[in-house]
Amino acid sequence: MDTFSFRPRSALRTAVLAVGLVAEPGLAAGAQEGTVAAASDGGGARITGSVFDSTTMSYLAGARVAVLGTNAVATSSEDGSFLLSNVPAGSHWVLFYHERLGELGVSAPSRQLTLREGNSDEVLLAIPSRTTLLGAWCMAEERRPGAAAISGTVTDSLTGVPIPGAVVTASPPRRGGVGGDPVSVRTDDSGRYRMCDAPASEFTLQASFAQSRGRSVFLGLEPGAAAVVDLVMLLAAEATLRGDVIDPLSGEPVANATVQVLGTDASVLTNAAGDFLLDKLPPGRHLVVTDHIAYEQRTDSVTIQGQETVDIEVRLAQEVIELEGFVVTGRSRFGRSSLAGDAKRADFLDRESIEELLVRSTNTVDLLRNMNTPGLRVRDVWVEGPLGIRMQGYCIEVSRRSGGQGCQPAAVFLNDVLVPFPDELIRDLNPQAIQGLEVLSPIDAQFQFGTIAGNGAILIYTTAR
Repeated sequence: MDTFSFRPRSALRTAVLAVGLVAEPGLAAGAQEGTVAAASDGGGARITGSVFDSTTMSYLAGARVAVLGTNAVATSSEDGSFLLSNVPAGSHWVLFYHERLGELGVSAPSRQLTLREGNSDEVLLAIPSRTTLLGAWCMAEERRPGAAAISGTVTDSLTGVPIPGAVVTASPPRRGGVGGDPVSVRTDDSGRYRMCDAPASEFTLQASFAQSRGRSVFLGLEPGAAAVVDLVMLLAAEATLRGDVIDPLSGEPVANATVQVLGTDASVLTNAAGDFLLDKLPPGRHLVVTDHIAYEQRTDSVTIQGQETVDIEVRLAQEVIELEGFVVTGRSRFGRSSLAGDAKRADFLDRESIEELLVRSTNTVDLLRNMNTPGLRVRDVWVEGPLGIRMQGYCIEVSRRSGGQGCQPAAVFLNDVLVPFPDELIRDLNPQAIQGLEVLSPIDAQFQFGTIAGNGAILIYTTAR
């Protein structure tokens, strides 16, 4: 359970605010902007305190604090502190508002204080913890007696990207062949899940997506309890890049050269033999920059597949190589029309285009079929599943030729991560979660991802590009 500690700035009263369930558009009527003095010399009472966000365990800056029915309004500083002066004596409600409340979908908590003339009261205004919010949300739903509540986020362990459409299952243990029924929910577009009917007592929690499964987490909750559990999955296997840096004229190794992979934290110096090793790299196409004070900087493009070790040799030049001018023609992602110039044909979809196709698309399979992209075909096929059982699947192909025997499947990438079982992703992914979709021909796909995308590629993004 999330907890936090607070040490008040003086030995005065400390109060924690409760939580509502409806987001407030702003401060309530009756609290207007007023001038807040540093000291109360004009009578009345004074309120000091802090605003705290228990979901992030940090003080909240920029929160608007108000005393209802008065003109006492203040804004919390960088350390979350605030001061309200010249507050009339009597019983008042104190509340605050911050955009964080809107993000969480809760209302501004409020607290009633009784103030005396000339006195000073201290109060801690707090956004409740994720566990408290979960309990409040689930109270509004119909739950079976004795159930527990769980929520959290499912992310890819390698890239840290949230996974929408993942299935989270809570399974009670089976003893003597007898056990309760498992409970499953899906993550939303942001990779978050909420389960208000989780089994009480002991159970295992696991996330799955297509045929990939995350590590099981063992939990024990009392009936009516709530817990926040974030889960991770390994959708992409890590890769390794190793090589040596040499002088192209002498063939001698270059020691202490810096080798780094752009877009990652991977960076290393070559040893005395000119060798280097960079591991735990995400699969895909990478730009490798090699730099040494005695040589010109060099950039190489390397494509690495998951669970693969790629060896390269880097030859550094001591002088700048003069090249004649050349023209590079680029095609920007999610901002180009088809090569044929036909407005009715497109090899990409942005969110606006997806919205137009959703009228006649009930799932991601329909969305691909309705793209009308040259060479893109999605065919129903039968595949052999677990225990030899034949199951319906999909063959996704990208080719300028029609017909042909068998299936030459295109590679499918979700947020630039290669998907190991693409037909299951296409079947299970909610099209409402897709922000961008692009189809690459075999030539373009090989240039970007290497031989792993020799049959073309489907790029799916659930975040804005």
